[in-house]
Parts: sequence; C-alpha cells; structure tokens
Amino acid sequence: MLPIQGLKCIYDTTGRAWSIELVIRAEGEHAVRRFEVDSADDAEMLIEAFEDSSASAFDPQTGEIVFGYEYLDLDDEDEQDEDDADGDDSEDDESEEDEGKDKA
Repeated sequence: MLPIQGLKCIYDTTGRAWSIELVIRAEGEHAVRRFEVDSADDAEMLIEAFEDSSASAFDPQTGEIVFGYEYLDLDDEDEQDEDDADGDDSEDDESEEDEGKDKA
C-alpha cells in the first residue's frame, strides 16, 4: 500500500471524459496514477472521501484505493455535556435563591 498525497480531478475536453489522478509518494519516488471515472459526481465523491479521511492509500497490485477514518465516541461527549449542563442549572438555581434571601 502506498500513501496518497493528493487527488486531482481532470476533464478531458477532447475525449469528453472524467478522470482522477492520484499523487503517490513512496521510497523517495513521486508517482502519478490516472483512473477514468464515469462522471463528475463520481470524481467529486472520491475527492470528498479523500478530504474526509484520516489516511488514504493505493494498492498497486489490486488497483484499490483505500480511505481510512477515525471516529470519535460521541456518546461519551454527549453524556458529559448533559452532566455539565445539569451542574450549571443547579448552580444558577442556588444563586437565584441566595439573591432572594438578600432582598428579604
């Protein structure tokens, strides 16, 4: 697997065809591979997948492009946010009670 450094979307006006060019760097070499895609939508999908991925690689033996993603555990963060919000509300309630006592 070779790490992908960048992608380029190309439209050939003569052949009226779309393609994607992969920029690959490995062992001090700089290589470019071009692949035909069916449409601009397919090219856009590949570029978005590359931009959103945390790692991307090309396997020259199989011709596969692999995009890897890191996911956050949002459930833990949501629970922490809810706990923080609950804690903030109780402090506000206490300070309102204290203000009421001062006025009396």
